[in-house]
Amino acid sequence: MNKWNYGIFFVNFYSKDEQESSKMMNNALETLRIINEDTSIYDVVNINDHYLVKKDSEDNKLAPFIALGSKLYMLATSENTVDSAAKYALPLVFKWDDTNEERLKLLSSYNASASKYKQNIDLVRHQLMLHVNVNEADTVAKEELKAYFENYVACTQPSNFNGSIDSIIQSNVTGCYNDCLSYVANLASEFNNTVDFLLCFESMQDQNKKKSVMIELNNQVIKFRQDNNLI
Repeated sequence: MNKWNYGIFFVNFYSKDEQESSKMMNNALETLRIINEDTSIYDVVNINDHYLVKKDSEDNKLAPFIALGSKLYMLATSENTVDSAAKYALPLVFKWDDTNEERLKLLSSYNASASKYKQNIDLVRHQLMLHVNVNEADTVAKEELKAYFENYVACTQPSNFNGSIDSIIQSNVTGCYNDCLSYVANLASEFNNTVDFLLCFESMQDQNKKKSVMIELNNQVIKFRQDNNLI
């Protein structure tokens, strides 16, 4: 991974038995507070369902977009969406609930569209959302992530979810620390090192373990970038 960087994103939702915001979100915020602000970790990302309106174009609505700090990204929801993004050389955010096959197909469509519109995308870097659950017991990691996804679906899509939670888990990251790190590294390679990662650790039940994993990963990313003169 020649340009690896990562950020943090959190899916905030209400648990079925809670009237207040998710306890996991509060734990996630607490985790961010203990990490030095000079690290490569972003602040919590606000994801909004808006539309980018380009006034000097005949296109009134291009696609859903996400603002990450001062940068604008389009959410990779369909081939039409990524075609619109490529037309203006806007980077993509790949969804956490897509399979890797779907993500790679959308990336291929984006690259083809950029070529069609004669856009230079050599410096375009996309973002890829991943849920991470680190546990030496692989079954525990998968069970925690599955429970988290089931809770999310129950709260947000109780009657219209047609996907497979098991397939979503396979396209996210679970297992021991080294296996998780290898998975992300291999995924970066599959995407030709054109993506950075937005990682969510909310599903991890052991809060102390979650904090230590985030700090360890953050330190490793900083060292990697320093060793490769990226920061």
